[in-house]
Amino acid sequence: MTIRTAVERSDPRFVWLDVVDPTADELSELVKDFGLHLLSVSDCLDPEHLPKYEAFESHTFVILRAVDEEAERTADTVQALTRKIAVFYGPTFLITIHRKDQPWLTALQQRTPAGMPGKPGSRSAGVQAHLLAQLFNGALDTYQRPLEAIEARLDQFDTKVFEGPDEPSPAFRSDLREVHLVKRQVTLCKRLLLRTVDVTQRIVPDAGRATTLFRDVQENAESYHFYADELLDDVNTLLSVQLALASHRTSEVMRVLTVFSVFFLPLTFIVGVYGMNFAFMPELRHRGGYPGVLAFMALVTLLIYRWFRGRGWLR
Repeated sequence: MTIRTAVERSDPRFVWLDVVDPTADELSELVKDFGLHLLSVSDCLDPEHLPKYEAFESHTFVILRAVDEEAERTADTVQALTRKIAVFYGPTFLITIHRKDQPWLTALQQRTPAGMPGKPGSRSAGVQAHLLAQLFNGALDTYQRPLEAIEARLDQFDTKVFEGPDEPSPAFRSDLREVHLVKRQVTLCKRLLLRTVDVTQRIVPDAGRATTLFRDVQENAESYHFYADELLDDVNTLLSVQLALASHRTSEVMRVLTVFSVFFLPLTFIVGVYGMNFAFMPELRHRGGYPGVLAFMALVTLLIYRWFRGRGWLR
C-alpha cells in the first residue's frame, strides 16, 4: 500500500490522503483512524462496483469510475474500460482509495499545493468543496476523449455504409462488428454517467458557497451523459440502416431469382407436357412440330419479357 499526503493544513485542520492498492488489513487501520463505516470500506475491495453515494453521521462515502487511459481498444466491461476510485470525506479529511495510479488523479495532485492556500482560520469546508469539485470534474473529463474517439469512428463507418460496395465485403462485416463493440462501450459509458449524475445531484448542498461548485459538477456530469446518449442514438441509427441495407440486398436477390423462375416456369411446363410420350399428342408426328414448339416457347419468353419490361421490374 502507498499512502500519499496530497494536502495537509493545520489552520483549520484538514488532510487529503491518497491511498493506492490497500489490503483489507490496511483498510481496517483507516477505519480506526477516521471512524469509517465498515460496509463502505468493504465496497472499496470490489473492483466492479458502480458509482454510488452513501451518507453517514461523521462522513460521506462516494464511488466514482474514471475511464482508464491504458484500456484496450476493445474493452467493453466495467472493469476493463474504467477504474474505480473510492472517496471518503468528512469535516477534516478527504481520503481517496484506488488500486492503480491514475494519470488524471496524479495530475490533479500535482496542480494542488500541499498546503492549499487560504486565509488562516478559514473553514475547512471550503477547501474540501474545492477539492471534491476538482476530483469529480477530473473523473468526468476522462470520458471526453473516449467519447470523441467513438464519434470519429462512427463518422468513418457512416461514410463506409453509404459509399461502400453494393455487396457486403468481409471488411464491411468487420466494421459492423466494430460498431456493435462501440455500442457496448457507449452503453456502458452512458450507464456509468447516469449513476454519476445521480451521485452529483445528491452531493449538492442546499445552500452555501459550495452550492455553485457542485452545481457546475452536476452540469458537467449531465453534459457528458447527454453526449453519450446522443452517440448511442447514432449507433442505433447506423445499425438500423445496416439492417435495412441487408434487407434491401436480400430483396434484390429474391427479385432476380423470382424473375428467372417466372421465365422458366412456363417453359418447363411445355417441355414437361411434350416429354410424357403419349401416342396422340398435337403435332407429335408433324415435321414442323419440334420447331413450332420451340417458337412457341420463344414467344412465351418474349411476352413475359415485354410484360416485365413494361412494369419496370427489369430495371
